[in-house]
This record gives sequence, structure tokens and C-alpha cells, in this order.
Amino acid sequence: MSRGSTLKRRKRTSSGINARLGQYLTVDRVVIGGSILASVLIVAVIALNSALNRPPELSTEIPDNSIAFPSQGTEHLEPGQQPPLYNSNPPTSGPHTQSIRTGVYTEIVPDVSLIHNLEHGHVWLSYRDAGDQEAINVLTQVQQRFPGRVVVTNRPQNDGRVAAAAWSRLLTVDELNADELFNFVLRHGNRAPENVPG
Repeated sequence: MSRGSTLKRRKRTSSGINARLGQYLTVDRVVIGGSILASVLIVAVIALNSALNRPPELSTEIPDNSIAFPSQGTEHLEPGQQPPLYNSNPPTSGPHTQSIRTGVYTEIVPDVSLIHNLEHGHVWLSYRDAGDQEAINVLTQVQQRFPGRVVVTNRPQNDGRVAAAAWSRLLTVDELNADELFNFVLRHGNRAPENVPG
């Protein structure tokens, strides 16, 4: 068989395939197939995003090492009015000013503002050393799992490396454990005089 006849046969075969493919792949079928594929991809992306952003569940295996403090009230301070001495460090209740938005702050935020966040049911995570990148990363990870419920700030006055404060509850740690902090948020967040999303 000559090379020329083989090429002619290939051309006829490929043109036959193209003709059948052209009959099958009409515009309607391509649009419908593309729509189905796009729908499947959208559902997969939504499911994956939902799974990644789902807050962790409370683990009963991790003990609650936080300490309860008596509430010092919900009084609002007048401009220029000095706050009293608080019964915990950082404070977990008491006289306060306006709250701040939940999020991660690298600067120091006044305690009197953050107490108002606690009154709203938020959790305040603070780290003592401004250069403690490991603590910043772990606390940011917790905040990202609970974006409307957690505030992260630097606070040099902390007694420990990291403090987790909720209304009348305080956890102070030197060894970082993200699961312990997740559990603190789940146990003590939204348990305050007012529960207001951040």
C-alpha cells in the first residue's frame, strides 16, 4: 500500500469522525453540557469552602482551664471618666466605653473598649509580646474561624504569653494550643449580658 493511499484513508476516516462529532455536538448540547459542568463545579467549591470555614466542634477531651470572675457590671464610662481597678488581668467585665469591630489588631487597644466587646459576647484574645509571631499566627487562625466573635490585640500588660477573655471568664496560657482556644470560644463566647455579632 502506498503512502498516498494511507493518507487518503486517514483523511476520509478523520472527516467521517468530524462529521459525526459535528452532528452530535450541536450548540444546544454544548451549552447544556457546559451548564451542567459549571453547576457541578460551583456546588463542589461551595461544599469545600463550607467545610474549610466550619468552626471546630467543642472537644470534651480538652479541659476548661479558665477562671470565673465575678461580674463588675455593665456601666458605660463618660468621656474622661477613669475606670475602676478591675478584678482580672486582662479585665473580663466592668465599666467600659465603645466597642471595636471584631478582627485582628496589631496595635494596643484600650481595655475599656474591649470590655464592651466582651459584654456583646465576643472573645478577646491578646498576646503579650508584639514580636511573638507564633502567638499572632495561632490567634489569627482562631479569629478567622470565628470572624464575628473574636478580637485579637497586642497587650503588653498580660500576665501570661496569651490571654483569652470572655464575659467574666479568663484563660491565661504560656503554651499555645489552638484547640484549647477554639474550645474557649465555643464554651464562653456569646455568654454575656448582650450577644451582638461583631
